[in-house]
Amino acid sequence: MADIDDQGVKRMEDIARIVGVSKSTVSRALKNSSQISEKTKAKIRKIAFEHNYRLSGASWQWQESNMPAITVVLPTGPGRRGRISEPFTMEMVGCIADELLDRNHNMLLTKLPLENQDTTKTLLSIGPSEGVIIIGQRKEHYRIRQIARDIPNLIVWGARLDDQNYCTVGSDNVEGGYMATKHLLRLGRQNIAYFGDLTAAEPRHRYMGYKKALEDTGFTVDPDLVVETPYDQLSAFAEARSWLRLGFKFDAIFASSDVVAMSAIAAMRESGISVPDDVAVVGYDDIPMAEYYQPPLTTVRQNLMEGSSMLVDKLLRMAEGNRVRSAVMPCELIIRQSCGSSK
Repeated sequence: MADIDDQGVKRMEDIARIVGVSKSTVSRALKNSSQISEKTKAKIRKIAFEHNYRLSGASWQWQESNMPAITVVLPTGPGRRGRISEPFTMEMVGCIADELLDRNHNMLLTKLPLENQDTTKTLLSIGPSEGVIIIGQRKEHYRIRQIARDIPNLIVWGARLDDQNYCTVGSDNVEGGYMATKHLLRLGRQNIAYFGDLTAAEPRHRYMGYKKALEDTGFTVDPDLVVETPYDQLSAFAEARSWLRLGFKFDAIFASSDVVAMSAIAAMRESGISVPDDVAVVGYDDIPMAEYYQPPLTTVRQNLMEGSSMLVDKLLRMAEGNRVRSAVMPCELIIRQSCGSSK
């Protein structure tokens, strides 16, 4: 082993020189690659730890308890606050963390505005990671395509799109929107409003299912009953309140998320509209509080435990050099009292 100078370890080349291996071997060892022997990994880790080596200028430092890690990204947009606090996101992050722990991996959690041009550089500087999981495409499909060119070990929880160059795992959002709307139609509701985003991939697919269910039953979409609503609770409540003041006739709402559905119910309660007597409501996600809301919320359930397992499994197989396919999971209609029917 080469002598260590007083300057310590500054670059990956320094570790390679000290251990007597190539730079690429050091890189693979620090990422816990199965291609490197445990004996060589141990030598490289020892030098990195003893000399406080920092990878790619990031604040991460090698630690004795090191486990391989996966980076989990919560996309944010301009003015977007605290997406990690949203119930669906919190549950998804928890499921992914549990799955990674079961597979002896750490999670590097970060919030990033994907529209920034330096997002790829930021992701690469966070720390040693075997790959990246992005929770939700939002409106950034084009940017994710660009990021995927530089970070091949990348997987996204979201909708499968025709021109994607990255792997996705997600529920069948079109079918989810369809079954929610068909349920309302079977209950005799005819003026069904849609509350949600029309531009982000997943809610757009849910709207497509809503539209198809109406058309298959002989109805057409009434533009006055399509309410473009943000996902956060306060904005959704304000939008619902403003729309209710316009006085359009409606007897049901399909909302693209449970948070939006609950916000709409709160706005209707303020206006003296009874749920489900006057208006039936179906949400989407089946977040934990949906069952305990008043009235308990009928919703479309996404299987987050299965989805998290698939995300992690596919990403780790990518990191091992295997090819993987995108997956679309079935969803389930959970019927509760917000529709006035248990069937």
